[in-house]
This record gives sequence, structure tokens and C-alpha cells, in this order.
Amino acid sequence: MRASKRALQRLLDGARFLRPWKFRVVSVGDGTCTLELPHRPALERPGGIINGPALMAAADCAMWLAIKTRIGIERDALTTDLNTAFLAPAKAHSVLCTARIVREGRRRIYGVAECHDRRGRIFTHHTVTYSRLEA
Repeated sequence: MRASKRALQRLLDGARFLRPWKFRVVSVGDGTCTLELPHRPALERPGGIINGPALMAAADCAMWLAIKTRIGIERDALTTDLNTAFLAPAKAHSVLCTARIVREGRRRIYGVAECHDRRGRIFTHHTVTYSRLEA
């Protein structure tokens, strides 16, 4: 594994574009990452449901960090495709998002992510494609 939990959290904390989400790294493994999107009222749409863009951002970020566990912090890849299926509403609690690499090629990296609660109830399912940036 090329990026530790601590290193990935430092990366998140230092990335201005990610600060508004307040993501926390929960766990990492080889090609996997679980993030927490802490609940706060600002993320709720009418009816107390966590908004879709927040869940999509969590999935995208979790996959980005899962990729970092393979390619390292110093190298990068960019999202080229994100498909989302909304399966159930996430209401009034923090959301976890777990991403894993399905296939890693020379140019493209394919993965899946799911946003869920602590008991495993799935709110969204995502398929994600990333393109590696040239060194």
C-alpha cells in the first residue's frame, strides 16, 4: 500500500476544494478506502435527506483515495466518469462511503463505491472511472 490512513487524511485536510465536505478517512486497504461524510444540517435538502451531490462527492473522493493507496500520494488520476444510482434516502446521520478498485489498467482505473450507514444499509451505488495523469 502506497498511502497510509494518516497520509490520506493530511491530503484531504490540505485540499481546499474538499474542506467544505469535512470528510474523515475511516479505513484504507490496498485499493480500498472508506470515508465518513459527517452529518450537518447544511447537507440536507427538504425532508432532512442528505443531498445527492454530497453523496456523489463522497463516492468520488473515496475512489480518489483508494487509487492513492495504489499509485501513491505524489501521483494523480482524474475522474472521467461517475454513474450514480440512488437506492434509499440518507437521513439525519453521518454517511460512510466505501470505494474499491475493480480493475487497474495503464491508463484507466475502474472502481465501485457505495454510500451506506454504519449497519450497512446502502443509500447509493456508484461506478467510477479515473484516468491516470502522466508523470
